[in-house]
Amino acid sequence: MPVLYLELAIGQHLRSGCVGVWNRVHPFIGGLGIASAVTSFLVAIYYNAIIMWCFFYLFHSFQTTLPWSECPTYVNEHNKTLNIEECDISGPTSYFWYRSALDISPGIDQPDGIKWKLLLCHVCAWIVIFLCICKGIKSSGKVVYFTATFPYVVLIIFFIRGITLEGSVDGLVHMFTPKIEELLDVSCWLDAAAQIFFSFGLAFGGLIAFSSYNPVHNNMERGHRHRAATNWCTAIFACAVIFAVIGFKATVMYNHCIDYNIGILGEICSNLNVSDVMCYGHNSSETITNRVYKEMFEDNLTAFTNFTTRPFRACSLEDDLNKGVEGTGLAFIIFTQAINEFGPSAPFWSVVFFLMLLSLGLGSEFGTIEGVTTSLYDLDIYPWMRKKWLVSGMLCTSMCLVGMLFVTGSGSYWVALFDTFAGTFPLIMVALGECLAVGWILGANRFSEEIECMIGHKPNIYWRVAWKFLAPLFMVALLLGTLIKMFSSPITYKAYNSVTTLMEKECYPWYASVACGVLVFASVLWIPGIALLRKCGVLQYDHAKKLASDIHRATVSTTKFLGGSQWSARSDDRDSGHNSDEDTPLREPERPTEFFIEDLLAVLPARPKSNRESIV
Repeated sequence: MPVLYLELAIGQHLRSGCVGVWNRVHPFIGGLGIASAVTSFLVAIYYNAIIMWCFFYLFHSFQTTLPWSECPTYVNEHNKTLNIEECDISGPTSYFWYRSALDISPGIDQPDGIKWKLLLCHVCAWIVIFLCICKGIKSSGKVVYFTATFPYVVLIIFFIRGITLEGSVDGLVHMFTPKIEELLDVSCWLDAAAQIFFSFGLAFGGLIAFSSYNPVHNNMERGHRHRAATNWCTAIFACAVIFAVIGFKATVMYNHCIDYNIGILGEICSNLNVSDVMCYGHNSSETITNRVYKEMFEDNLTAFTNFTTRPFRACSLEDDLNKGVEGTGLAFIIFTQAINEFGPSAPFWSVVFFLMLLSLGLGSEFGTIEGVTTSLYDLDIYPWMRKKWLVSGMLCTSMCLVGMLFVTGSGSYWVALFDTFAGTFPLIMVALGECLAVGWILGANRFSEEIECMIGHKPNIYWRVAWKFLAPLFMVALLLGTLIKMFSSPITYKAYNSVTTLMEKECYPWYASVACGVLVFASVLWIPGIALLRKCGVLQYDHAKKLASDIHRATVSTTKFLGGSQWSARSDDRDSGHNSDEDTPLREPERPTEFFIEDLLAVLPARPKSNRESIV
């Protein structure tokens, strides 16, 4: 929450994207904005994989019988129709996800070629994204009205259906039962941090970019509290929906496992020689109920192994509940199980659900890409970068080409790799840099005074302490704990085992480990790199200083939006949120930019006092 408040406030105050904002705070930390933009670029590449999978499921939903509603079958040598064993163990929704949607390979080192269905969905996803963002925040903002509200309607419907299913209570109890030992695992905290960073959109640059379009005196503190409370309530509610369905799926798989073992026991007990002695008078599976199985047979299965060639399965509701919450395919496995329970109307609800998932994915993707595009506009390196549609097209094309990695058989493993090393680590590093920049370089008290000019009062003492001490300390502790754990053992990932139908730990091959390092340093190295280059004089301060004094705090990316010719004669291809001249008289004039440059006076070239005062 302190980082969320910080980003909303500094973007609104300095009227810039993430690159412009941190250049203005101090030219030595200009790399912080570039690191944020690079991180957003890398995250947007792999985040589109979720949208791609949504399209795949959406296209398969237009069928009378959903393809994940039942297991595929085969005819054995005795002319008996049986389910494929892998599907029989994991369930039809899980089998469809791993075998039809992903067509997953045994490991990251076995790509198994390009899956053409996923390739088509991948290209389709990027075309849709480009069409939605090509006109900038003006168009994507309108799309978000739908993407932000539609999911709530669908979640309420699925919650009502979910809590009526058998085993839903077990799932909810599992959700609210804490496992204290998990808190000793640093990866638990890293996953939690990643969830919050993605949920709030922290450190991507998108929040700074969007807040730069706010009115100067918008009360972002009140909006910050509302946003945090809404996010928390939505997370708990969505989690309850998920775990209700997880409880149902676990119960179905647990009962199916017991029925499988009862079937084997029935075959054995049909032999009269052993039925009276070992089977407690039962001579067929029809007389062995679930209650009888648990009371008389469950703990004695090893005594029957010599009478059959078929192996008994280990049945545990707790294990099935734990398995239900792992992996990137949570929504594609768990919710499709709930969709099956809607009966004849299941295809309709499948379409509705994956449209909802698409709206969520697209909404997040818009914000992530906006963090990249706004940074490019603020840099204003080439004249053609003023054209929104051209920049958006080039970004989407380049991301689409890199994302081809995710349409192979090992694509889901690469998505997981990108998620951890291109997203989580760099985001925490960028957020740490933001807190240090505001708390120590700009100064928490000075920043509070700037907020007071916008909303009429200073933030309370908690936020100032959090920006300066609490948030940095927590993030440093998290990073150190993660690095210690990571380098104390080989870096691993979870690969799919078709025999057990579980995700099991495997070591990364050397080139994947190199890719992990490249993804982290591709964004993080900009922070010390820019500072070092400017300190050595390789990069000059001119552009950073120009950002501070040019067009009264309205940056290249926001000039058109903030009022057209009144501010600057920039290109007409910029975003514009004001299409009529009627808005111009209502806008309060901006104050001169406050560019805090005192710390650099020793290294800046001397200039007349009047010029320096005009900058301040």
